[in-house]
Amino acid sequence: MPVSPSRFTPRLPLTTLPLPLLSLKARAGFSGFPSPAQDYEPLTLDLNARLIKHPTQTFFLTATGDSMEGWGIFHDDLLIIDRSIPARLGHILVVMLDDELLIKRYALHQGTPHLCSSHPDYPPLPLAHSDCQLWGVVRAVVHEYVR
Repeated sequence: MPVSPSRFTPRLPLTTLPLPLLSLKARAGFSGFPSPAQDYEPLTLDLNARLIKHPTQTFFLTATGDSMEGWGIFHDDLLIIDRSIPARLGHILVVMLDDELLIKRYALHQGTPHLCSSHPDYPPLPLAHSDCQLWGVVRAVVHEYVR
């Protein structure tokens, strides 16, 4: 999945604004009535704390193309990239490969390291004879259903 360098989004300043978190709980059996006070517990969700573990090593990219749809990355999705995570097999990486910025899964193909797409039209790219520079590991994907 190629990503245009012009679509690079610099890391935004972190905010401490907590967002509301809806907490739904279901019980398998009846064990009495819950306390009415539970309805008023203040629950919040801080997306910075949840998704950005290393703020100084984190940046955002907007994905383009369809090569990673099978792994849940769609055109125009926002990717949260962490440069501090060591790349391991199975990780989805952002790499500069032969002067092209790509998003691919790091995997073994026929016993050798490759960068792989989920789409059958895009063959695995061998790393053995390529000029490949790791930009980071995809930590999270923000996929908007309504734009």
